[in-house]
Amino acid sequence: MTFHATSGTSGGSAVITLSGDLTGEAAAAEFRGHVEHAVQDAPRRLVLDVRRLPALTAAGLRCIAFAQQHLPPTAQIFVLGATPAFRETLRHGGLAESVTLLDEQPGN
Repeated sequence: MTFHATSGTSGGSAVITLSGDLTGEAAAAEFRGHVEHAVQDAPRRLVLDVRRLPALTAAGLRCIAFAQQHLPPTAQIFVLGATPAFRETLRHGGLAESVTLLDEQPGN
């Protein structure tokens, strides 16, 4: 399954939608590029829609940590539709307390 990422903005939110397999350098670089672009605008919220991403890799975890470090201090990161495996990787990577896990898209 190939990796695919799209991004956009809505109100004060940057939204990155991820799907497929986040393994490999090219996939990680694509995700990182979307994150770098999103944080440039200093959004109030970063929404990662991972409903079609079965698992989080170490490279993906690093991208989320990068976002956390480069967003404004009051910004929030929402993770939409994380699988149990994805949540476990967040926990093991020390980021579970830094993001808000959601089953539905947050309002603007």
